[in-house]
Amino acid sequence: MPRRQKTEAQRPPEQFLELPELLNYVGQVIARGVPGAVWVRAEIASLTDRRHLYMELIGDGESGEVAKCRATLWAHERFALDAKFRRATGGALSAGLKVLLYCTAEFHEQYGFSLHILDIAPEFTLGDAALRVEAMRETLVLEGVYGLNRLLPAPEDFSRVAVIAPQEAAGLGDFRREADRLEAAGIVEFIYLTATFQGREAAGSLNRAIAAAREQHEQTPFDALVVIRGGGAATDLAWLNDLDVARGLATFPAPVITGLGHARDDTLPDEVANIRTDTPSKAVALIVHTVASATAQAQEDARIIFQRGAQVLVEADAGAAWMLDRIRGAAQRQVEAASTSADALMRQALGLTPERTLRRGYALVRGATGEVVTGAAQGRREKTLRLEFADGALDVQVLSPQPR
Repeated sequence: MPRRQKTEAQRPPEQFLELPELLNYVGQVIARGVPGAVWVRAEIASLTDRRHLYMELIGDGESGEVAKCRATLWAHERFALDAKFRRATGGALSAGLKVLLYCTAEFHEQYGFSLHILDIAPEFTLGDAALRVEAMRETLVLEGVYGLNRLLPAPEDFSRVAVIAPQEAAGLGDFRREADRLEAAGIVEFIYLTATFQGREAAGSLNRAIAAAREQHEQTPFDALVVIRGGGAATDLAWLNDLDVARGLATFPAPVITGLGHARDDTLPDEVANIRTDTPSKAVALIVHTVASATAQAQEDARIIFQRGAQVLVEADAGAAWMLDRIRGAAQRQVEAASTSADALMRQALGLTPERTLRRGYALVRGATGEVVTGAAQGRREKTLRLEFADGALDVQVLSPQPR
């Protein structure tokens, strides 16, 4: 009995479907469940252009997991829809874009499930990008960093500038045509940092470049950080609208100048930058104009300083001449006074000759040997003295006793 049950269990099921039959049944179920075209919102994860456009679409599922499926835009519809999308957005369909597609659900026994794209709503893509920018803008405002870089004073001159740009981009070439002249003249030093500006790697690449510029600024300060790229579609600009990129530029310690190759559309980097220009050429023109203005101002300041210096020298020379005249006059008066005093002293000295003194009633006393007697003690030692007057001399005898 157990052996018979084992044999029955090993028999294959008698009822089954061939795989084509099952897949055909699935296709019929899908066709009945989705009996026509519907609008589907999704993100383009990847895109392959082989005359037809083959896409992989992704979207958030109900459980939070990512839903995926293939979609095809056939050539006979592709060119009309592509032109429609370009007219509205300025760019082509590409990976990373949020899209609203009008399509039918199809199931093929060999290729599986896919969507057949019949139409596209480009305004949804633009609107979704605008909503994302608005949400990021509000976050920056709440963090208190949205307007920080705009509060920095605009550069009055440039000597050291950091530049973030795509490698070998046309816009970078336009920028360097003028920048290289300034650098060759030794006026401005430019430090170039490369980054990716489009695609899924754009945000990470730009953030790394901004971090590198910040690190170099801490070592030797920059006068400005310039962020430039060549012209592009509005959808290309969407890659620049990243919260971390905008935060990094808004909080950069030097003024940020953008030249992102567009005049009508703003990006978050434009909004948080200190100065927004439309193109790389206008960004470098701003630097050239500022340097020229600073040079002209320096020349004018030098002229004013020279003029004022010359005026001060003239005034100093006049003051020195006036002071010299005063010194000369005072010295002349002192010389004249000294001369007058000297004359008086001379006249006084000339009036003290022995002859003049004798005529005034004085006498010159001499001893026996003819020496002048200048005191009584000396005279007591003499027996006779000779008194010389102005009109003659007398010999007199000394009566007082001589000292022993």
